[in-house]
Amino acid sequence: MVKDYKWVVFDLDGTLLNSAKELTDEVRQAISMLTANDKQVFIATGRHALIASKYIYDLDLNTPLIACNGALIMDIRNEQILHMKLIKPDIALKVVSYCRQNQLDFLVYVPKAIYYSENSKRVNVIIKYNNSVEEKLRAPLYSAESLDVLNEDIIKILIRTDDDNLIKKLNEDVNKDGSLTIVQSEENLFDIMASGVSKGAGLSILAKHFGIYLERTVVFGDNYNDISMFELAGMSIAMGNAEEELKRIADYITLSKDESGVSRAIYKYIL
Repeated sequence: MVKDYKWVVFDLDGTLLNSAKELTDEVRQAISMLTANDKQVFIATGRHALIASKYIYDLDLNTPLIACNGALIMDIRNEQILHMKLIKPDIALKVVSYCRQNQLDFLVYVPKAIYYSENSKRVNVIIKYNNSVEEKLRAPLYSAESLDVLNEDIIKILIRTDDDNLIKKLNEDVNKDGSLTIVQSEENLFDIMASGVSKGAGLSILAKHFGIYLERTVVFGDNYNDISMFELAGMSIAMGNAEEELKRIADYITLSKDESGVSRAIYKYIL
């Protein structure tokens, strides 16, 4: 196999990060080896840029971040938004109203803050993140009770639930016209963005603007929101802990997030 790949894109949770939501020394070293060998490294995550930016610094990256599953692309170093696609205000209001009526645990992502529902347990993940970084990297948090849905730029709405039928229910109740993209990003987590948003679409935008050849790009992932990237890239690598649907379409399957799967695949397939 000719290892002629120049661009490498990593999902964050379930891929680069282990179960403790940490970057291991093995992963850090492997990423350093990529950049030392003239490979460009990107992160593509469902997270808001506000709660993913630390990893740009931790891995000493200078590349744009694909955040919110491609709804937001940011140059973290220069604090510049390169691309943003918003949920239409009236549609966002329907989703938020649905969440409130059904007492769901939800978060609302706007460009410079995150709003959380009164009963949210998911917000504790963001609080933990905030406690792990210096003040300038912390995500501003506000109660959703103070959210003016119709007058905010809403990038994404995240719902935490054990209801496996949520996507079907949302499509029937608030997404009959297809104005939304709804995808599962982790176990019990469902991401809601504007129609047409995906990590693959975000990667395509980067490719056009930065001269990236998708056939020479490698992508790593573990969940349903990574499928669109797998369908575009020259090589796709699923984690050992990945969803079965992703494994079926992957070119290769590596070890799990807790078994240095990323570093193993980098050395085996890229370097």
